[in-house]
Amino acid sequence: MSYHVENDFSLQTTLKSLHILYIEDDASIRATITKVLHYFSDAILALESAEEAIKAYEDFHPDIIICDINLPGMSGIDFVKWVRQFDEKSQIFLLTAYTDKEYLLEAVKLSLVDYLTKPIDFTMLEKTLKNAARKVIQHKTLNVQFISGAIYCYQQRSVTYHNTIHSLTAKEVKLLDHLISNQSRMTSKEELQKSLWDEDMGSESAFKSLVNKLRSKIGKESIENISGVGYRILLA
Repeated sequence: MSYHVENDFSLQTTLKSLHILYIEDDASIRATITKVLHYFSDAILALESAEEAIKAYEDFHPDIIICDINLPGMSGIDFVKWVRQFDEKSQIFLLTAYTDKEYLLEAVKLSLVDYLTKPIDFTMLEKTLKNAARKVIQHKTLNVQFISGAIYCYQQRSVTYHNTIHSLTAKEVKLLDHLISNQSRMTSKEELQKSLWDEDMGSESAFKSLVNKLRSKIGKESIENISGVGYRILLA
């Protein structure tokens, strides 16, 4: 019995630090559910359209996405398709008034955690959020130590180095996650730039500035660079 209590507490703790993106066009429902979501997480971004979510996506860097299927403009299904083009790890579930199994089959193919029907059962919402948190834990290395001795805490988006906690920007998190995911090899500058800026490769000076800022937070020696070859993260 104590194991389940500890496990449940761990999931609640993890949820508190995860970023939840919530998209719902009905203002009344959005306000109500947002209040509930703040019980589970300290980082909630509630928006009324998929178009707004696309603009905010990179800066917010969501771990969990809750999206109404029936949105004005871009639908929830089309938004999830957009997300899955470049993000396979965010945990997504849809809110829907539909119960047609064939309609939901398309959603299942998009690697969803689950879907919930309206009106929302709050016990089921809690269960689904904890399931999403469990999968985030499975997919993410929550603490990483670098050769410099610096420790990266994914949940807090921060690095502790020389007894100082450094917050990371969304771009720094993205760069660090890419390097950690490819820690066994050198990663070219071009590959890193593409992962950071998609089709717009970003300027040379912007990339160098980003790398230098990250090095200052995790220790210069933690990121190996061979000119003309690429970059590699060095873990302890």
